[in-house]
Amino acid sequence: MKIEEKLALSETPISLLKEGLFLKAYNQSFYVLNQLLGFNLKPLIDHVKKLDRVIIHGGFPVSVINKRVPNAVLTVYGYKLLGDYDLSGYQAWYQQQCHLYQKRKAQQNQPQQTTTHTNEVTAPQSSIFTDSEPIAETALSNINKTLTLQHLLFLSSWQPNKYPPIVDSAFIQELKNYFSQ
Repeated sequence: MKIEEKLALSETPISLLKEGLFLKAYNQSFYVLNQLLGFNLKPLIDHVKKLDRVIIHGGFPVSVINKRVPNAVLTVYGYKLLGDYDLSGYQAWYQQQCHLYQKRKAQQNQPQQTTTHTNEVTAPQSSIFTDSEPIAETALSNINKTLTLQHLLFLSSWQPNKYPPIVDSAFIQELKNYFSQ
């Protein structure tokens, strides 16, 4: 089966395509399995030159289909899961995966650093908090609140001077509002 056919089948919510001893899910199908159904599959990300497109896929052995997905329906190409799934977060997730892929490729293309302390994190030049700005206990009460996908996407693509200062300020204000709720 050609990659175009695999991707077309994967646009239906969940298609598991039989490839040898494995069942593989591509793009939307992989998204639903991992993000919505909680499968913990390792995403494999490849750039298909023929399509000039990044594809995300992963899978598991055919032998465990009944344990992992007991309600899967056998088809000519593998298995299919019936049902309606919310794909509203798919584009943001796909863009995040593409960004991670590009970042990894850029790191692979950079020459290796000769220093031994590459994992060190340096402290910022100035602190956010000063003695003249007391921190209210209410500000710390939501410290364990998780960031939204939009927050994470913005932060993962953020670089100094990439956006105008007003965008950075608006993002910080949005975080303050989010954590004060």
